Amino acid sequence: MVNGQMMLLRGDDPDSNIVFHSGIHQRLFNILLVDFLSKTDPHRQAPIKQTSYLGGLADVASNPSFNKDNSVSLLKESVQEFTAWLEQTIEVDVWLPSIGREATLELARVKFLKMTGNISKHNYLRAMSVAKELQDILIKSGIAIDIHESLLVLADFYERFHSANLNYHSNTIAEFLNNVRWVIHEYLQPEFEQSIVYEGTEHPRRYHYTYPEEIKDAFAKSCYWDLMNEVRSKPYVKKFKVTKWLKKRY
Repeated sequence: MVNGQMMLLRGDDPDSNIVFHSGIHQRLFNILLVDFLSKTDPHRQAPIKQTSYLGGLADVASNPSFNKDNSVSLLKESVQEFTAWLEQTIEVDVWLPSIGREATLELARVKFLKMTGNISKHNYLRAMSVAKELQDILIKSGIAIDIHESLLVLADFYERFHSANLNYHSNTIAEFLNNVRWVIHEYLQPEFEQSIVYEGTEHPRRYHYTYPEEIKDAFAKSCYWDLMNEVRSKPYVKKFKVTKWLKKRY
């Protein structure tokens, strides 16, 4: 989600900010973010229990397999901070021209991010679940509407929370995601240095990894190999700190 093809990083810390290359890139960012925040495959034969990717990282931080000299500490901290920010309830004043009403909507940030992401992903024929969520939110805000009126209001909701709110919060989200990417790298660096074995001196150098004794399954070994290959290089996007002026509202 955070890469040079998706967005441009501008400015200097502590006043950096990101700008999407286009509205299509912002829409794709929102769609990918939904997948990141949604639960994994519920199939009973899935290799891990059903959880979101962020929840999975929290499980890793609580019960790490590769912790060396407390290398997991920053991962735990970053995941907790991102989770707390996502789950914080906000109040947003909105104008809903489709029904001619004003409202103050109260919802968690993760809620509107997943709703706008699902609207970005699907057409209105597959948006009934989002319309029902919006209906419930509006009812709690004192606006009683039926499901068809809620479908009508989806465009107003999307304009406010995707085009405006996400555009504002994307800077903070990108910083959180980039921090998580970096602390995963730092958490796994000691494991990588212990595991990699170089073969010979010719260039490019050949290498292999020494698998932990607990890893027996062929799929798990493949995952481990790919993971260590990811740790060979630092993340592409440098660490950055977004300006405080993009962190003060809703």
